[in-house]
Amino acid sequence: MAFLIADAKARKGILPADTTKDLILQVSLDTALALAETYCNRHFMYKAVELETFSYPFARGLQLSRYPLESVTSVTPVGQTAIGTDTYQAVLKTGQIKSLGWLSAKQIDVVYAGGYKVLPADLELALWMMFDEVWAGIPGGGGGGSAVPSGQVIQSITIPDVGTVRYADGGSSSSGGSGGGGGLIPINATAILALYRLETC
Repeated sequence: MAFLIADAKARKGILPADTTKDLILQVSLDTALALAETYCNRHFMYKAVELETFSYPFARGLQLSRYPLESVTSVTPVGQTAIGTDTYQAVLKTGQIKSLGWLSAKQIDVVYAGGYKVLPADLELALWMMFDEVWAGIPGGGGGGSAVPSGQVIQSITIPDVGTVRYADGGSSSSGGSGGGGGLIPINATAILALYRLETC
């Protein structure tokens, strides 16, 4: 199983030909992934061409947000030619660019391919646990669940800080990035995500 709408249908017992809940399923998938990526300070899904921009860096290394890396196409200071591959090393597993000298410029653009083509089993499990919580709280989805107070449904979710959840009656529940997203990140999922979290200073 992957983390796709067809897999979500199978998980929820919805027939493949039934498209009536496709939008709600996709919103639940996207929200769960966004919450997990925000909590972990990184991106998980594979992209063949990713452009990441660093403004005014002054360091011997750059930390890319989508990894593991498959390849690095170019590391280019703005207005200059690309840095030679003999002057830096790409650490594929951890998504880092390690330079022999200082990386310093107004802007450095890195073009690369990275992310998981196949999600690790434990990470996929965490995403599905989060999907279940989001699905349970969306009107027309699961219709209630542990993430939603009795008699209420989620009206909106604020993702950037893995923070606020607003309910239809105006109530709210929130928590900081270290604990979860208003109950939408189950404690078991948090334990798994901790293994994938990119700690930033």
